[in-house]
Amino acid sequence: MDPNNPKQQSRHLWFRVGYFLFAIHLVALLMIFAMSHAPK
Repeated sequence: MDPNNPKQQSRHLWFRVGYFLFAIHLVALLMIFAMSHAPK
């Protein structure tokens, strides 16, 4: 990881954003799954 390379920095940023969005959707799906399968 070279901090002086803006292209590499931008790619790293997008990788983090993508991972962050993926994690949020994963948590949301787990919550929906848990709520829909909770005992009434």
